[in-house]
Amino acid sequence: LKQWYQRRVRGAKDLGSEGATPIHHGFMQKNIAERPSLGVYLKEGPETPVAWCICYTGGSLGSMHVVDEHRGKKLARIILRSLVKKVVEVHGIVPFANVHFDNKASACLLASEGWIKTPVNYSKMFVDPGVMNL
Repeated sequence: LKQWYQRRVRGAKDLGSEGATPIHHGFMQKNIAERPSLGVYLKEGPETPVAWCICYTGGSLGSMHVVDEHRGKKLARIILRSLVKKVVEVHGIVPFANVHFDNKASACLLASEGWIKTPVNYSKMFVDPGVMNL
């Protein structure tokens, strides 16, 4: 993901037009470079991921996204399972996710994977109880 995101930022004429500031892009680059992240790429085609997720400070999983034309292929589920395993086994961190209250797709995905919803301010936090038994 690191090389793709760097190319994406360099190729943007106006960072604000993507809905993000240069500070946001710096934050994203730092997290991709220093923390676990996963992307799914097609065998043929451009070197652009069709799905990705990033781990932030303390084990927070976020920025999960699947490109529209690749939704419904269980890519988010595959990335979630793989990234949780990597975060727990390699880094020894118990992952969690803050989900915006309008993001029903992410909330449903986490619930279907057995994560527990816990209210935290205006977001939802999920903790996978299975990771404690590794």
